[in-house]
This record gives sequence, C-alpha cells and structure tokens, in this order.
Amino acid sequence: MIEDLKEERQILSLLKHIFLKEPAKEFLQELGEINIVTEENDIDKGLNLIAHSVRANKDRLDEYAEDLAVEFARLFIGPKNPPAIPYASFYLSELRAIMTDITIDVRKKYLEAGMAVKDLYSMPEDHIGIELEFISYLTEKIIDLYEKGERGEASRLFELRNKFKDEHMASWAPLFADKILSFTNDNFYRGSAIMLKGLISLIPQD
Repeated sequence: MIEDLKEERQILSLLKHIFLKEPAKEFLQELGEINIVTEENDIDKGLNLIAHSVRANKDRLDEYAEDLAVEFARLFIGPKNPPAIPYASFYLSELRAIMTDITIDVRKKYLEAGMAVKDLYSMPEDHIGIELEFISYLTEKIIDLYEKGERGEASRLFELRNKFKDEHMASWAPLFADKILSFTNDNFYRGSAIMLKGLISLIPQD
C-alpha cells in the first residue's frame, strides 16, 4: 500500500503544478526527462503524451513555455468564459457559479484536516490544483504515520482522503477533464486531463 501511495503522491504533485499555473521552462525540462512507459492505464497514457510533447519541443523550450502559457490562460482563465473552468462549484452548483457553499464546505475539510492553504482567498479553495494539493497533503501524512507505526491515525486519514476523492472529486474532476479534451488539441494538456481521469478512477486498497 505504501509504495502505491508514494507513486500516487508523485502523480498528484505533477498534476497540481500543471493545473495551478502555466509551466516554467525548468519544469518542462524535468518533464522531458520522464521515461516513456508501457501504457497499462490512463495515467501511463497521459504521462507519455506529456513527455512526448515536451521532447518534441526540446529545441524551443522558451517558445514552447510561452505557447503553453497562452493555452493555459485560454483553457482555464479567460478573459471570459474559459472552456474548462477549474472549480468544483461550477460543476456541482445548480447555477453554474463559483464561490458557493461547495467552496465553503471544501475549505472546512482542509481546516479540519489541518492543511493551511497558501495565499488563502487568492483563489477559491475548490480549484482543481488546491484539491489535488489536499489529496497530496493527506497522502504525505498517511505515509509518514504508517512509517512511524501510527496505524490508527493513518487509517483515519486514509478514509478521509478516499472519501474526499471518491465522493467529491469524482463527482466533478472527470467532467473538468472532459472539457479539456474537448477544447484543446495540445497534447500537454490532453495528457494532463487523461492522467487526471486515471487518477480519479484508481481504487485505493487499505
């Protein structure tokens, strides 16, 4: 179980960075060094798409980073009506609004678990990147507790983590990913969307 969680932690960290902000050149260089793997699931498929895309642009990384920054803004920011709005409340509220009670509920879950969100209130806490950060935070704590032999608390957080992922994120993140797949031909973000869907579909084993 711990090894699976450690692998998932790496995936969470990667996707969190991709969805929170446009990729820097240094980040792209790291992604270009990823080993291409046999595609056994959507996570592998998406990771390969990202790696292939970066490698195809390795001789123009500065320009490629600028291209991705433009695509990031178009998909997720706007100036208005971006095609892939990255907030849970948009998909889960009847009015297709952001900053709703859903956002407040997510914020409470963070606080109850002890996670302090950096730059609190600079963006709604139900942003996909922050929700991935929350899952990553819980995963990190679970690994640490298991390695210290504190199985009871680790199991409690494991249940909290899976409930948030399976009952909350699974209800909207695949819809968000489908929007990306419908509105971009860029393999970097297509790969990210495929990875996200693969991550949500993982069935954790205690």
